[in-house]
Amino acid sequence: MATKLLKLHFGFVLLFSFLETTAQNYTKKQIDSINQVPYHLKIENTFKSEKTFLNGLSAAKALNYKTGIADSYANLATIYFYQGKYELSQRYNNLAIKEYSALKRFDQVASLYAGYGYHMKRRDFPEALRYMQKGIKLAEKNNVSEEVLSPIYDNYGVLKEMNKEFDSAYYFYRKSLELKEKVSDSIGIPYSLNKIGMLQLLEGKFAVAKENLDRAYSIRLKINDKIGIAENLNYYGSYYYEINDFKKSKEYFIKALEFSKRYNYGYLKQENLKRMAEVYEVQNNYKEALEYFKKHIVCRDSISDEAIRIRQAEMHTKFDTEEKEKQILLQRAELAEKNTTLIIAFGLFLISVLIGFFVYNRQKMRNLQLEKENQLKDALLKIETQNRLQEQRLQISRDLHDNIGSQLTFIISSIDNLKYAIGQDNPKVEEKLTKISAFTRETIAELRDTIWAMNKDAITIEDLEARISNFIENAKTSLSGIQFEFKSNCSDKQLHPFSSKDGMNMYRIIQEAVNNAIKHAEASRIQVEINCLKDEIQFQILDNGKGMIDDQNSFGNGLTTMRKRANELHSELQIQELEKGTAISFQISNRKNFD
Repeated sequence: MATKLLKLHFGFVLLFSFLETTAQNYTKKQIDSINQVPYHLKIENTFKSEKTFLNGLSAAKALNYKTGIADSYANLATIYFYQGKYELSQRYNNLAIKEYSALKRFDQVASLYAGYGYHMKRRDFPEALRYMQKGIKLAEKNNVSEEVLSPIYDNYGVLKEMNKEFDSAYYFYRKSLELKEKVSDSIGIPYSLNKIGMLQLLEGKFAVAKENLDRAYSIRLKINDKIGIAENLNYYGSYYYEINDFKKSKEYFIKALEFSKRYNYGYLKQENLKRMAEVYEVQNNYKEALEYFKKHIVCRDSISDEAIRIRQAEMHTKFDTEEKEKQILLQRAELAEKNTTLIIAFGLFLISVLIGFFVYNRQKMRNLQLEKENQLKDALLKIETQNRLQEQRLQISRDLHDNIGSQLTFIISSIDNLKYAIGQDNPKVEEKLTKISAFTRETIAELRDTIWAMNKDAITIEDLEARISNFIENAKTSLSGIQFEFKSNCSDKQLHPFSSKDGMNMYRIIQEAVNNAIKHAEASRIQVEINCLKDEIQFQILDNGKGMIDDQNSFGNGLTTMRKRANELHSELQIQELEKGTAISFQISNRKNFD
């Protein structure tokens, strides 16, 4: 596989070198060959790629080849982004969107919207989020292919991570990775692995983070992805920095810096300069730290000038205005095609109705105005009360995290130290301490779940799926002997959000059912399913354990608590003994759950 990729790489390099030197007499087939060069080769030498794509654009315009024009615009937008020429990148991105829209290539339009949003993430996060969501909505609406949808999910996960929504970030990273592995996307798989690895590194999961980074780096070496290799060298620098191996960290950042300079990758260059300054600072080498930080500032300012930001904002406004004007013109054209007589008749009828309505309601409006004023006062008072409650809730969640959370962590540390001091001289005491430590860790996990729910006014089905998915993934990591599976068909359904209390009750029922299957039923396979229907949402937890109908008392207060939570959801907990195992289920109405 690696040999085939290298041969393919060499073939595209020869093609690129040939086409770069000939700017005229292109055929449509040659223009397509230029525009279909693999992504990592496009960005490997951006100056050469820029010249080649400009030649291809000129040839496509000469032939009036619309697809070739659109593809060339899209490729130039990518090249100028990697060169740090953000204004040019945005200009060609907008031109590509217009051309693809005219061709009804909505897969490409969705990809460009999402890609542009991703590129803006560090310069204008709200706009980045708007464009990314616009791309996702368009992609899902038009059922685009896995090759188009997977990088969109990947990049949306990055925005979730930047917004500290780590559960959602994991959800989209893994969703993207599944699609890429399904089509054996050797270019895209490393991006997902690296994103998962760096998020795990952020959470202090160093061993599993290193495994994902190694897997991504190995793939990129096989396909000779120069820019990808440069990015992975930077990730290794970050990894060794986090585990306090500053010597290795510096070595990898220097290698990554060399690659970023060689291939003119502006953002990665300034990122490596900044990280080098951080390494020297932590080593108390302030002279070198200052030198690298100065270089970082110069590099950063060269690609993020304020004038460029202002110009980009103007281009945003212009582009959005043009789209709205197009829609208005289209609507006017459609209206002009309708029967003029019917429009006039309808207008006269509407005017007569409005006159009658005005005369009838003139006196009534005086009374309604006073009533509305009272309603407005009540609404404002209600909003003020809700705001105060929200502030109190956030304060309580912060206190729980900062005080109780830190105290529980201190207890765990103290118990571990006590176990070490006792050694193996008193195994009974050591066993008791181990149980106390495990119970405290479970308490911390439940505390985090509670804080998560308290920090939200409403919990969407997407939030709940992400939380359950993360819980299942953690269970897989901790319990290698049990097979876990999570299924849901709710991602494309229009569902009302739940209150934070209802969302937490659903999550706790599922969590308790899974824990019972692990601890008491001795199951080797556990499956969690969410089935969203038109009028209700069904939750089911299945296991192949020894069953629990005949011995429910062994489960302690767990079942009682689960039934109580189900009652609070206006539902009933159902327990069914299967031929082998147990099925626990409950249903809730798909009504407006949150006021």
